[in-house]
Amino acid sequence: MRLSDIDLRLLRVFKAIVEARGLVGAQLTLNMAQSTVSTHLSELEKRLGFRLCHRGRAGFSLTRDGQQIYEGCVELFSAADRIQNIAASISGSMKGVLRIGMIDAVISNRVWNLPAIIRSFSEHASEVVIELKVGSSAEMEQELIEGKRDIVIGSFFHKRVGLNYIPVFRERQSIYCSLDHELASKKEVPVEELSSYPFLVRRYLNRYNIEKISGNIVPNAFVENMEAHAALILSGRFIGFLPQHYAEALPPHARLHRIPASPSVDYLSTFYIIYRAQGDDNILVRNFLNRVKENLPDEIAEA
Repeated sequence: MRLSDIDLRLLRVFKAIVEARGLVGAQLTLNMAQSTVSTHLSELEKRLGFRLCHRGRAGFSLTRDGQQIYEGCVELFSAADRIQNIAASISGSMKGVLRIGMIDAVISNRVWNLPAIIRSFSEHASEVVIELKVGSSAEMEQELIEGKRDIVIGSFFHKRVGLNYIPVFRERQSIYCSLDHELASKKEVPVEELSSYPFLVRRYLNRYNIEKISGNIVPNAFVENMEAHAALILSGRFIGFLPQHYAEALPPHARLHRIPASPSVDYLSTFYIIYRAQGDDNILVRNFLNRVKENLPDEIAEA
């Protein structure tokens, strides 16, 4: 069966169902009754000639064929967004979809106001749809390379050929424990002593965090995002690095304690806006970058 024989509207419904992990969640995303969502899914399966998913009391799961169709849908609609953006750039109209990727815990910094930049961009381009996704630096960078993201915000320790990097702020990382941890009662902690305690790292900062304490330390836990990182530290079992602005933004009952390591193991990580080298040809990317540059200080500040 050729793609032209399949109703693209049904494929969009199927994609929404998968990303909502079921029909109940998809009805809110699609603004449809659950019975209508179910009818569309059944119609798509009928046209394709095979079952896409299992649904029922056991929960929602994709069949092997359904997984392949979903992956094709992601590529199809990503390509459609790119075509729409190309057409907008050619015509000079501010329409289309701007796909932004970022790592978590960015908006608590006090020196670079991402929400204000998004507001400014949206006021200039009110007909543009903004798609904002949160993920790890590695995941977002890969999606940028593959053309699934137009702009990515995060910390990157290696610059990739074919990508442009604009530094926007520096983030101070300090090592923390819970107030319930035995290190919380110490006024000074020799850096060598830190390696005696269970240590956790974010996967994308793994080697860097370890080298700050000791090249021989073996991490006891890995996380992908800041919320998970803070939760493990607050368990009272682990120590680990957190951005100061994030730790300070947590409510008092979070009971975090900055460890007074001697010498200090604090370090600064630079955050960048990155985009593909040919991204300047995209009118939406160019307009967003103009809003970013309007809000950049003469010197990159520390969050």
